[in-house]
Amino acid sequence: MHCAMSRDRISAIRLVTAVVLLSLAACGSGMPTPTPTAIPLAATATPSPRPSKPPATATAAPLPFSPVPATPAQATPAAAPTQPAAGKSADPFGLDERLARRTAEGFLARLAAGETDSAFGLFLTDGAQQGEAGRWVSHLAEADPRLAGAALLEFRRATLASYEARGLLRWADGSNQTVTLTLVQQRGLWLVEAITLGDRPTPTPTPTPRPRAGRPAPRLAGRLVFQVSSGGDLYVVNADGSGLRRLTDGLDPAWSPDGKRIAFTRWRTPWGVYLIHPDGSGEERVVDGVQLKEVAWSPDGKKLAFTVNRGSAGPVTLCFFGFCFTLPPFSTGQMWLAGLESGEFLSLPLDDRAVHSPTWSPDGRRIVYAGDQGLAWIDVETMEKGRFAGGSAWDSSPAFSPDGRKIAFMGRVHNRWEVFTMNADGSGRTRLTASDPRLTDPPDNVAPAWSPDGRSLAFLSNRDGRWRIYVMEADGSDQRPLFGDRLDGLGLRYEWAAERVISWTQ
Repeated sequence: MHCAMSRDRISAIRLVTAVVLLSLAACGSGMPTPTPTAIPLAATATPSPRPSKPPATATAAPLPFSPVPATPAQATPAAAPTQPAAGKSADPFGLDERLARRTAEGFLARLAAGETDSAFGLFLTDGAQQGEAGRWVSHLAEADPRLAGAALLEFRRATLASYEARGLLRWADGSNQTVTLTLVQQRGLWLVEAITLGDRPTPTPTPTPRPRAGRPAPRLAGRLVFQVSSGGDLYVVNADGSGLRRLTDGLDPAWSPDGKRIAFTRWRTPWGVYLIHPDGSGEERVVDGVQLKEVAWSPDGKKLAFTVNRGSAGPVTLCFFGFCFTLPPFSTGQMWLAGLESGEFLSLPLDDRAVHSPTWSPDGRRIVYAGDQGLAWIDVETMEKGRFAGGSAWDSSPAFSPDGRKIAFMGRVHNRWEVFTMNADGSGRTRLTASDPRLTDPPDNVAPAWSPDGRSLAFLSNRDGRWRIYVMEADGSDQRPLFGDRLDGLGLRYEWAAERVISWTQ
């Protein structure tokens, strides 16, 4: 049977599509201009911004004997095939083994992340839930010391109907303990039937590593300001971990070049760009505007660059007479310069529909930012524009080094985010962090920030199962938590909104 759409219906569809596109264009062109203001602050309700997340990507199955991440597993055990018929070889393609291994890895990952409820409900057989295994998992959340990590050591077929996985549990007191899991099929799934624990030896003190010969350990000095979340609390803290104090609330904090003030934006009434002293005094609003983000100081401290982006967070689907149309996400973005002394504003003539994360070169001539196709730059004197050769559309959050020779940034590598550096001209692209791509849910490393002396980089990572501030030398060596677990109670998180989490000054 041959079916054709009537001309009237096609005309109606075209009409709706044209109206929608014209409406979106009108939204972009009607962006209000920010204005200077001296309005005093007033306490009001606090709506939270809605940052967008990057598109999901496929994750690779772990390879044999891969370590288990101390992060929540995202996938539940997959269905296993039925038993082979008589005369056929069991599991000829190794599918059962891969599925059973995935169950063992997912179970250990949930335990390491403290998700005992999901480990109990998703990975244990009915019999295990009612026996000793279930009671051990249920009480694990109350264990003292707590479980700090887990790794899969060995995996093998035990019988024609079961597998055995041997893992290592790492406890917070420094001790290790072996654990053996027996996996069987139940309702088409490979699940944990039994758990056998080995002895846990008394932990021995860990020797303090000595600095490498001829290369002294980096001296961490100065002060950091960081945000707990986009629109959440802002804190200041010394680089040695002392002097932690809540400052205010807002987004994307940035130290002034002289370290005397902190700029940030606020997404609640009254909206705008704010300045505040590091002791919490002298808060003032210097720019009046809605949804302003990512403020950055000029090197002389006389100007502020900031962005404003508006549009849809995802695809928009419209239906008409039973026929549906999906429009891609749209965004209109601008970057503005505000003169703190003159009160003048300048909208930079950029070619990108969305712009994020401006960073000034130390000589004040160039601003590098994240655009539609990756990192780009503009000369603020000549308005000449360009992009970096060999970059990626995923590159984001650039930060100039204090000497202007390097740019740190974050970029996407398959199914994870890593921290990179490159020369100021775009050459010498080097990856500094390296998460294991074989993990089902590899950790991310994001939002780099330079130390004042340019010898170190601070960044945010969830490699420990939660977001923490990490630090490393400028060449990527000696990566470690900057404050250990002392900030865990603040609930630090990254929300994939190109946010500046950390700023570091003298």
